Order: sequence, then C-alpha cells, then structure tokens
Amino acid sequence: MSDTNNQIRKQIDAYLNGQLSEKEIEALWVEFAKNPDLLDELEIEVGVRKLLEERSDSLKPGDRAADIHALPKWTWHAVAASVLVLVAFLQVFNDPPKTELSEFLVDHIPADQIETSDGIRAKEMIITPADSLLNLGFNASLTGNTDQAIELFDDVIENFDTEPYGSKAYLNKGIIYYNKGDYDQSIEAFNAAIERVEDSNLMIAEKAWWYLANALVNVGQSREALTATHKTYAYNGIFRDAAFLLYQKLNYDLGYSDYDNFEEQTNQ
Repeated sequence: MSDTNNQIRKQIDAYLNGQLSEKEIEALWVEFAKNPDLLDELEIEVGVRKLLEERSDSLKPGDRAADIHALPKWTWHAVAASVLVLVAFLQVFNDPPKTELSEFLVDHIPADQIETSDGIRAKEMIITPADSLLNLGFNASLTGNTDQAIELFDDVIENFDTEPYGSKAYLNKGIIYYNKGDYDQSIEAFNAAIERVEDSNLMIAEKAWWYLANALVNVGQSREALTATHKTYAYNGIFRDAAFLLYQKLNYDLGYSDYDNFEEQTNQ
C-alpha cells in the first residue's frame, strides 16, 4: 500500500474516533470519490466497528464482558460494504454545494470494459467470424487505432447484427467515443446496445446503462441521466454503489432529493 493510502487509513481511524475536523472529513470523502478502490481496503474495518457498536449497545450492563463471536467472512464484507456506502453518502451530501458533479463521473473507461468474444475470455480457440472481428477491434483499441476499431465494430453490426454481437459492438463503439469526448455519438451507441441486448446478458446491459448515464451528464441531460442511473442501480451489479452516489447527487442538483426514501425512489 502506498504512503498516501496509509495516510488515508490513519485518517479513517481518526474519523471513526471523532478526531477529524469537518474540513478534514470532507477532504477524506473526496479522496474516496476519486479512488473507489480504497473502499475495498477500509470496508471491513468500518463494518467491524459498526457491528461491535451494535453488539455493545444491545447487551445488558451485566453482560458487557461476554464474548463476541466472529461472524462468517462473507457477513463482514456484506455489512461493511453497506455501512461504508451509507457513511460515504451521508458525508458527501452533508454539504452538497461543496461537491462537484464531475467527482461522481467516469473520466476514462478502461480497456477491460470493451467486449470481446466469449471464447477469448474463456481461452477457447474456436471462434466465429464475428468473434474474430470483435477481438481485432479490441486489439486495435488497445494499440490506439480507434478509427480502425470502430470500422471493425461497424463490420460486426452490418454483417453479424445478432446477439450478443450487435450489443457488444455498439457498446464498444460507445466506449471509444466516450473516451474521445464525443459524448453525443457515445450516447447513440449506448442506446443502440440497450435496444439490442437480450435480458440474459445483464453485464452488457448494466455497462450500457451506466456509461450512458455518464455520457448524458457530460452533455447536460441530467434528467435523462437520472433515469439511466436508476436503471443501473436496479441491476444490483458492479456499478450499484457508484450509481447510488451519482443518483443522489443528480437528485439533489435537480431538486428532487429525498434521501430517506432512496429505495422507494429507485423502485418507482
């Protein structure tokens, strides 16, 4: 772990012990918004403290010395993740004017989000012509030949526009356009992916909705982005926590905020 991360860990400990000023707390959660990977390192500590506090509060005065039995590992992770997201949300939105919408957006979509053939991920050797084009497009994007990559993905769409090839190709085009800063074309591509994706391919659907939400924010379409973020959250996948924070930030900026009824809002 880097010196910076070690310092943040110390700040978290100080925060949980009530030793940070409001300014220091604000700076800490800005760091989390910028680097969500830090949450993985800290979620267990937060969850453990929360559980211990609840356990302590529930005991009678004469039971304070009773043993506290360890919970299964998956329980620690589940509780810690929920607690940390809630704490992050409350802190970030405690003084919303000090947070910028850009802090909640994806700046650059990583290359591993580009869809390839199922075979290449499973290390299989037999692939179809459409798979081959997807893989060639992926390679072109990795080497910076984005125009060639788009041509290859267009070839997939024109000649193999069946699932999952069509939705994969459109998603990949959307990612390339997003990283180029061409948000209008990325929105068009992500919408096309959403229209084609089958219900069984939830990962592509979740990616398309999440990156669509980010692209919509970048072109100032906050209400449409709110809907796309809601869709992302409903998948309960890898972007759920990020969608939670962006949804609430958009809610606040649009004047719709009712943080106590988040689940009710997203189930409408």
